[in-house]
Amino acid sequence: MKPLSASFLIRSFAAICGIGLIGLVSAAPVRITHPVARTIQSPDGRLKVELAIPPLDSQETPKWSATFRGKPILTDCKLDLDIVREGSLLSGAAVLRESNRSGDSRIKVLFGKADHVQDRYAEYRLSLKAPGKHQIDITLRCYDDAIAFRYEVPKQEGSNKLVVQDEKTTFGLSGDPTSYIQYLENFQTSHEHNITTTSLHEIKPDTLLDTPATFAYPDGTHLAITEAALRHYPGMSLMNSNQSLACKLAPKADGTKVETTLPMKTPWRVVLVGDRAGALLESNALYCLNEPSAIKDTSWIKPGKMSWPWWNGNVVSDGKPDPPIFNLESQKLYIDFCAANNIAFHSTIADNTDTPWYFQTKPGIAPGPDTDVTKVRPGLDLPAILQYARSKGVRSWTWVHQGALRGHVEEAFAAFERLGWSGMMVDFFDHDDQDSVEHAEAILTAAAKHHILIHFHGIWKPTGWQRTFPNLMNHEGSLNLEYLKWSNRCTPEHTLNVLSTRMVAGPMDYHLGGFRAVNADKFAIHFAAPNVFGTRCFMLAAYVCIDNPNPMVADYPDAYKDQPGFDFIKLVPTWWDETRVLVSDVGKVLVTARRKGRSWYVGCMSSTISRDLDIPLEFLGSGNYNVTRWSDSAKTEADPNELAKKQFMVSSHDKLAVHVCRDGGFVAQFTPIK
Repeated sequence: MKPLSASFLIRSFAAICGIGLIGLVSAAPVRITHPVARTIQSPDGRLKVELAIPPLDSQETPKWSATFRGKPILTDCKLDLDIVREGSLLSGAAVLRESNRSGDSRIKVLFGKADHVQDRYAEYRLSLKAPGKHQIDITLRCYDDAIAFRYEVPKQEGSNKLVVQDEKTTFGLSGDPTSYIQYLENFQTSHEHNITTTSLHEIKPDTLLDTPATFAYPDGTHLAITEAALRHYPGMSLMNSNQSLACKLAPKADGTKVETTLPMKTPWRVVLVGDRAGALLESNALYCLNEPSAIKDTSWIKPGKMSWPWWNGNVVSDGKPDPPIFNLESQKLYIDFCAANNIAFHSTIADNTDTPWYFQTKPGIAPGPDTDVTKVRPGLDLPAILQYARSKGVRSWTWVHQGALRGHVEEAFAAFERLGWSGMMVDFFDHDDQDSVEHAEAILTAAAKHHILIHFHGIWKPTGWQRTFPNLMNHEGSLNLEYLKWSNRCTPEHTLNVLSTRMVAGPMDYHLGGFRAVNADKFAIHFAAPNVFGTRCFMLAAYVCIDNPNPMVADYPDAYKDQPGFDFIKLVPTWWDETRVLVSDVGKVLVTARRKGRSWYVGCMSSTISRDLDIPLEFLGSGNYNVTRWSDSAKTEADPNELAKKQFMVSSHDKLAVHVCRDGGFVAQFTPIK
């Protein structure tokens, strides 16, 4: 074999820069005797990635580095995949072929933070093979706001199965950015933790970190490391190893990581990049990196708000838990409340011992040996409850433990459809090994077949599945407002940290709608009728700031009676045509503007101090708008449930001046004047 020729280097460089479309196509491996670099850049030119291909004799593996606006952000990021009985597929591998292409297409979004996304990127693809080992392909994409890469092992002669021993991907961040991370106790986790703020160099070594992990530089550049298209593979955590963040895969019970047939594609490893924190929340790269919808007919997928009596402790009417929550008359109170207030779904979940609606003799939420989700528990007149809901135009949602579905997913969802359920929260995955990931996908597939919407709780972050399975409304995967039933851990500052870390991955269920706000010195733990932190307007703003097509209205009906701000909950949409983040400071303040049709909705969530905001309104475009604003008032400091409602007119030339209290916020609806 001869070294790469000068003409080959010129052709490849020209191709990568967009001068040509195809680089080397070789019939036999090319022996690289000196390091070779390949450069790919985003369509807008701000983000550049350089891939270093080592010489064969070094036995090193390829590495990549990146700059954003000319400044280094990632350095010496290692690429490698270890296979059982073969070891590294990239060490000593020769180049088979390389090519590049670009993509630019418009993708319709059914229910999300925009009605469409632009899938625009430059792509470089490299095929390599070491002697006596499987061929491996690396695909690298550069978006204007993301770097993404994945490994692929194609089907090849004499091999149809593969066991992945380890993935040795690393992320070497430049400098010492401020890091917003979640430490994990181990791989078996609900992904519900407080966010730790530290410097990169002070991250604990040899401790699992959840993804997304967010990093901020002094010049405003923000990064988030996560993954997309997690399918038939374990989830990715990170670990600080010699100041480089190493990929860690969740093992199965027997210790193996991945067993699969060929061809195999790993999830995309993704670094979201922006010049401000809010740019990470505006990104649609994760959605683009997933496969198109596997559901042909999506006309039945209609999200909306929902009641959630479990959060408030199954309170019926008097502020205290009422044992007969499964009584038809108690259910009617909630159903009537939903029908009267533009709440699409009512949830029927469990009794006051947390024993679910389906048959099992074992009390509590965990399934027992005789659990049967195809049968209704004795004494629950479920047909009458569901029939009453249908008569009121309210769809019915419920809950199931994921363990109760294992081994008979299709049978279970066929029964759920016969019973009349429209939506299902599937809970307690608490692991993201390959088996759990495949179980979750089987649930989505069966649910789609039987026209059932899905929430996943006790689960890892989203990875863009909502493109492939648009019946997936949201994930939990965060320490959220349910924790206020037994602790004081879900503070406004925590919530704002979560919005800039976990939520950059996608929709997030957060148990919204608590209407008993108290100041921190008055907070007391109540499992039923719990208190919440933050002002009433902070809670209202969560319906705008949090991506969630199916948000809860989780307090009991009487909690909303004659309460200021409930009129906003009734009218606010739950999915959007456009999203812009106007103000973003991790853990401190977030102002988000979202458009539905020609109307705009703005929400502000703030923590730690009171603030005076002066928000430009250029996003409105031409014309004048009537504004209705709900904001903290002079009385809010003493009673955080107080607010002021005001109506006025603005244009895009104006600014919106608002004072928000500590742990406060505001919401505003902008309606065009015809």
